[in-house]
Amino acid sequence: MIAAAANSGSALTLLSVPLLVACALVLTPLFVKVLDKHAGWPIVAFFVATVVQLGRLTPEVLANTSERAGTAATAADTALPGHALSWSGTWSAELGAEFALKLDPLSLVFSFLALLVGSVVFIYSTAYLPRRQGTMSFYVLMTGFMLAVLLLVLADDVTLLFIGWELVSMASFLLIARSGSSGELGSLRTLLLTFTGGLLLLAALGGSVWLTGTFNLSEMLASSAWAENPTARNIIAALVALGAFTKAAQFPFHAWLPEAMAAATPVSAFLHAAAVVKAGIYVLMRFSTVFAEVRVWQLLLITLGMATAVATAYFALQQTDLKKLIAYSTVSQLGWIVATIGVGTQFAITAAVVHTIAHAMFKSSLFMLAGVVDHEAGTRDIRRLGPLWRKMPLSFGSMIFGAASMAAIPPFFGFMSKEGMLTAFEGAPLSNTGVIVLLAVAAVGAIGTFAYSARLVFGAFVDGPRNVDDVHEAPASLWVPAALPGVLSLPVAFFAGALLDTPLNRVADTVKLAAPGTYHETHLSLWHGVNAPLIISVIVLAVGVGYIFARMRINESLADRKLFPFTGVDAINAGLAASQKTGRALAKVAQSHQPSRHLAPLLGLLAVYALAVLIGPGIGGADLEPKIDNIDHLTDLIPLVVVLIGVWATLRANNRLQAAVLLGVTGVGVTLQILLLGAPDVALTQFMVEILTVVLMMLVLRFQPRAFAPTTSRRKAAAAVMATAVGLATFAAVWVLTGRRERPEVAQWYLDNTEKVTGETNIVNVILVEFRAFDTMGELAVLGMAGIAMAAVVSSIPRFPHLLDQPGALAEAKLNSIPMRWLVRWLAPLLFFVSLLVLFRGGTQPGGGFNAALIGAAAVMLLYLSKDSDEVILGRKAPALLSAFGVIMAIATGFLGYFKGSFLAPIYGHFLGQHLTTALLFDVGVYLAVLGIVATALNKLGGPTRPGVAGEDDLMEKCYPDRPSLHVPEKLGVFATDKEAK
Repeated sequence: MIAAAANSGSALTLLSVPLLVACALVLTPLFVKVLDKHAGWPIVAFFVATVVQLGRLTPEVLANTSERAGTAATAADTALPGHALSWSGTWSAELGAEFALKLDPLSLVFSFLALLVGSVVFIYSTAYLPRRQGTMSFYVLMTGFMLAVLLLVLADDVTLLFIGWELVSMASFLLIARSGSSGELGSLRTLLLTFTGGLLLLAALGGSVWLTGTFNLSEMLASSAWAENPTARNIIAALVALGAFTKAAQFPFHAWLPEAMAAATPVSAFLHAAAVVKAGIYVLMRFSTVFAEVRVWQLLLITLGMATAVATAYFALQQTDLKKLIAYSTVSQLGWIVATIGVGTQFAITAAVVHTIAHAMFKSSLFMLAGVVDHEAGTRDIRRLGPLWRKMPLSFGSMIFGAASMAAIPPFFGFMSKEGMLTAFEGAPLSNTGVIVLLAVAAVGAIGTFAYSARLVFGAFVDGPRNVDDVHEAPASLWVPAALPGVLSLPVAFFAGALLDTPLNRVADTVKLAAPGTYHETHLSLWHGVNAPLIISVIVLAVGVGYIFARMRINESLADRKLFPFTGVDAINAGLAASQKTGRALAKVAQSHQPSRHLAPLLGLLAVYALAVLIGPGIGGADLEPKIDNIDHLTDLIPLVVVLIGVWATLRANNRLQAAVLLGVTGVGVTLQILLLGAPDVALTQFMVEILTVVLMMLVLRFQPRAFAPTTSRRKAAAAVMATAVGLATFAAVWVLTGRRERPEVAQWYLDNTEKVTGETNIVNVILVEFRAFDTMGELAVLGMAGIAMAAVVSSIPRFPHLLDQPGALAEAKLNSIPMRWLVRWLAPLLFFVSLLVLFRGGTQPGGGFNAALIGAAAVMLLYLSKDSDEVILGRKAPALLSAFGVIMAIATGFLGYFKGSFLAPIYGHFLGQHLTTALLFDVGVYLAVLGIVATALNKLGGPTRPGVAGEDDLMEKCYPDRPSLHVPEKLGVFATDKEAK
């Protein structure tokens, strides 16, 4: 479904905005492969093309909004006036959720902001980044970052908005984490706080959907339900505010932003100027539509915003690292914006947007210039810098432009935006005393802003004891893009009225804080006469000049003074320590290798439930439905006998490997029972899983002692009692709960309609890949993550020489493997062929992707077992690539479903007389993913990288500075010399 303001052409142009960036993301690996660090140039070309598309839509968005101003409006228009451009496609018809995009003046401003700042940062990166050192991860994640920001600001469906929100969090985490060990703690704290904000926002969005009955953001903000339920509105307002505070780095969630400085300078520039922090600002502005008059919203934003602005200005003055200084200045400036949004008037929203733009300009420039200093001087520590202005005059001048705009020195754009915020504070919804206090606190914050701006310039380029004879000016390719946004702060201030008046007024109309039909026109200029904001600015400039002359003594006095007894990082660490302590205490309850420790609570709960059922209807017990006739057969005794033999033999086994094999026999008995019940698909799956499980268990158990540890008679007796009790309880539950009800309605529907709807007869496979394909895709993703987790855990275990202290079959491995290798030469291709046959016939006969993959995995297993030495199977990278490609193929098949109306909807057709469906492609994805996971398990548990194997790349002989220290038991003698070991 497509909806547009004027015509479908405009809607498709809107759709092209995220699609162009998505295309850039897909092509980024190719660009990096060919151009290395210069891959930023073609990516920027895509961004510029996206800006052009937005430029084509801008007149229509602004003109339509202007024309409709003051006219009769619909319910939705009351909150979002103007005929914004939109595009939507059905996501979930049952829930009413859509993949809906909307371009109105507010989203237009933030889209331009992200694309333009991002373009400059990418150009800067082509000169800043080293060659062949992480450029692939950098450009892929940064381009993905851009796409996530655009999805967030263009979303007109709360589901899509939340997805964009979380993708922004994930991208920022990965970009910080890629910095290595220096970014590990910062990335984890970023993840913790921003995902906490995600949970708060999710709760708020869920409450909003419940209250308004719609997923559509425009309809939600226009709903009359907010006024009808003020209590719910207050709660949701607080949740939205707190969730946005985590992204906007507001107190008490501010600690993650300075920690994120471990990331590369281009990451910091984009993250602080136009990405993560602006995501929080955008959400606050968007929801101001319904919360601007809510008292808890106003108090939270104004109070915490100004507290953040003042406190972090103090913290900034204490920093000696240029990037951390700029980071704290970012938090401070965001506090100004948040407080201004909290004022809630249309003028305040306009002022907040103006400062958001100004901040993006000077902050991106300052971060990149700090990177220039680091690049040329080899450090960004103020204590190790000197009079760089003599050697780097162009960078010095550029830094002055950016810092002057941040310090709100006229006639820079930052002065204009700061004046607007001070003017907005005069109209704050507070008492006269409250307004005076707010202006006084703002004056203190403005003095702090001037002070840390001056410290940035003088600390980087003027003060310091270092001899700078070895420093030279940065190449133009590095300092020009770094200087550009900050330098533009001067001319933009003179032409701001002509450039920004109309868009800013339309943004204010969009947020629509005034009564319907009331529109506040704002005009940007450097001079508005003598008023309170101007007087405050004069005072700030006077005090700021005094700071410059006394800066050395002031900086020294502030160096070790704590504003609070603990820092934000200390609070995070204390919270993590408390949660870990609680987790360990809870884990002790269930953490045990003894099955009885896990079975006893379950048995107790089952006993309580059974007692409640029996006593509930009376002493006589509950009436049971009669057993269905003709469901029990004598042939059921065959699998029972097999299971009993397997269990008895397992109990008698003294060898671990024997027990594993005999346990597999028990599984075969269960498989036989499933087959007799008429479920060949499930039986085939169970049989293959049993085989593969036994092999993988043997790969692990060969590192364990061959025999079980001796146990006491008392322990054996206790285990026998527990096993008997559990067995009897399970038997009773099965006898009571099964075979006493008719087939469920949904099962009967599948039986009656599967062939009619799909043209296929294998109901089990059709359910997996068509009716419930989304569930299967989720399980596939879980399977992929399990493979990654397994590889990570096994790879993290220290390797040490495997001590063979007794003779065994390994010594004759080459001779023993000859018959197996000869057999596998013929059997493996046959198994692969059978697996493909089972895959392609899954729609009509027992089979499908999962079963086929397990048969193929059996072939892979035979190939591994036939080798006479520990070697990887299918190559080192192929298993991971197979799994990744399988998951991607399954997802891509889901998108094909949009041609039929919804995600994963199957498309049917005929080819050469054969019935075909796109679900087959989904099955192929399952096949590849499962095959890759099994090959990964074989390689990690049995190949040359398995734990316990020493080799040329032995972990004890190779330095991994980014990995934590490995703790190896001293009794293994790993660190002893050969002589000592003997």
